[in-house]
Amino acid sequence: MKKRGKKAGRRGEACLLIAESGAPWVECAAWLRTRTPELETVVQRPDEPPSTFFSRLLDRLRRANRVSTAVFVAAAASTRLTLRSSLLRALLGALPGVKRVILCPGSDPRAPAARELAGLSLTVRELLGGDSVTISLAGPRGEPLRGLAHLSAA
Repeated sequence: MKKRGKKAGRRGEACLLIAESGAPWVECAAWLRTRTPELETVVQRPDEPPSTFFSRLLDRLRRANRVSTAVFVAAAASTRLTLRSSLLRALLGALPGVKRVILCPGSDPRAPAARELAGLSLTVRELLGGDSVTISLAGPRGEPLRGLAHLSAA
């Protein structure tokens, strides 16, 4: 007997949560678990160098399947644009089924990471062209970041 309803429609889809060290990923993961049947996480360890984190993420991406949503949670106070840009490019290149990417700089739209991610979302949208992947900014509970509305407009 087939299941019907919302959960049956989302069955088989997964969400991948990628978080920098010091990012508010626990709150974000709790919110995502209420909305997705399957959540995988890749979290940077506090003492892990960015290059090791990037290698570990690439390994996870090679093994990932059925990921329709990817959420990247940044540490609000840090500025790592080069690493974040590389992570996002790797994510989009490795997951052909991804339909939505959420960039989360935490809850503070004035934090350095928030401005970097707003600019990155604009750049990626322009490079992708078309509507195959939705790129958006959100807080840890999916809330819009009001101070960034003008920066992340399509």
